Order: sequence, then C-alpha cells, then structure tokens
Amino acid sequence: MNYKLFLALTLIFLINSCALKPKAKADLKKITARELLARNEKWQKSFVTLKGSANITLDSPQYSGNFGADVLMNRNDSLLITITGPMGIKLGKVFVSPKRFVFYNQMMNQFMSGSLEDYEDTNFMQFPVEVSRLRNVFAAREDFNILELAAYQVKDGYYYLETGTDHLKYRIWFDPAVLLIKKVEYYDGKKLVFFKEYDQFEKFDGVYFPRVINFVRPDEKQGLSIYYNELIINKPSLPEDFDIKISDSAKQIELSFENNNR
Repeated sequence: MNYKLFLALTLIFLINSCALKPKAKADLKKITARELLARNEKWQKSFVTLKGSANITLDSPQYSGNFGADVLMNRNDSLLITITGPMGIKLGKVFVSPKRFVFYNQMMNQFMSGSLEDYEDTNFMQFPVEVSRLRNVFAAREDFNILELAAYQVKDGYYYLETGTDHLKYRIWFDPAVLLIKKVEYYDGKKLVFFKEYDQFEKFDGVYFPRVINFVRPDEKQGLSIYYNELIINKPSLPEDFDIKISDSAKQIELSFENNNR
C-alpha cells in the first residue's frame, strides 16, 4: 500500500474513532448530589503526597508574569513551593505547615519566618492567594461546610448544585466524565469572592488530578493559572525534602514591612 495513502487512512480512522466516542452526559437519575460530594471528599483523601513541576501565569492590574514552579506537598502537613523566573532565575520559596511559615525572597535576599497564624492572610509574592489558601489551590482541594442543598440540576452539560452555610454559598459544577469538580464559585452573601476551575483531568499513579487549575478574584481582576507539566502522586517524602536553605547574609523582614510594600 502507498505510504501516504496508509497515513491518510490511519488519520481518517483516528478522527472517526474520536468522533464516535460517546461524550459522558450528566444524568440525575444515576447519581445524587450527596454522592457527588462524597466522591469529592473520597478523591481528596486518595492522594497523600504530591510532587510536580508547573508553569504559572499571574495576571492582575498590579503585576503580570509567567513563572516556573516546583511543588512538593504532604496533604496533612507541609507544602513547599519553589518559584523561578525567566532563564531559571531563582525568585523565592515558601514553606507552609499547620504551625509554621517561611518565605524566602531570593531576589532580594530577604526572608520572613514565624507561625502560620501570624502570616495566614499574607499574600505570597504578587500572587492573589493568601498563604492560608496556598495548599488548597495547588492541591485542587475544596473544603465545604454544607448545611443543605439549594439546587441540583444539569447545567451546560455538567452536574450543577448550589449549597452552603449561613454565610458562605457555593455553586459547583461536576464533570460527568470523572465525577470531579470542574468549577466552584464562592459567594459571601450575593458577592462572588472568587472561583476556581479545573481542567485536563488525567490519571497519575492511578489517581485522577487536573493538569490545569485557575484561581480568579473577579472584583480585583486577579487571576492565577497553574499548569502541571509533571506530577507524581503518593511517592513517600522525607522531612528534609521540605527544608529551605536561607543564605547567612539574608535579612529578616517584618510582616508590617511586607504589607506596606504590596
């Protein structure tokens, strides 16, 4: 057979195979809202550690840029993010644990260190994410306190539900293909505080995880996008893997100084 003809037939076959592949559809008769929420909680418990490299895009009125990041996480304990700029320039590192926080600005050779409680509302570099939310954003994690369901339906081809507490309200879209969260909006009363989107779910070491994570604060016009190039799930980590080596000449800065320079 002619080689070019063979390639053409192969391409047609692949296109037709993709076209004939049925797209998953949301069906309220097959799964309840409670089951979706339970699946989400079970999924979040399915990975204990995460190690990956990512591209990060930051967009805000104050600052926009592209970065590289190495991410190391122990779900219940520690998070270490190492940020690099163009040509591998070392920009900074942040370590977060339930009780401790360390931020090392390698460009300025300055660092901050203390309890997480003291720094939990501090932003990391120019990112629109408070330190207390970093772990949840990079781990695609959602913690819901739910009193009752206000709505459950199919919307735009996704499972869609509304729920919340007396103060916080959530609007959540679930991907029918993997039955995991595609998008979630957080409301304080009627105000949309922020939303997160998840895309390109793939299996890494037997666990589904989104390659793409978007975190957006619409009122502030701030957005953070994370694209994981590589991911390793549930590989054991050691305490020393989370160490930050700070130069002896680095200057310690106070929280008030950091806040005044945002």
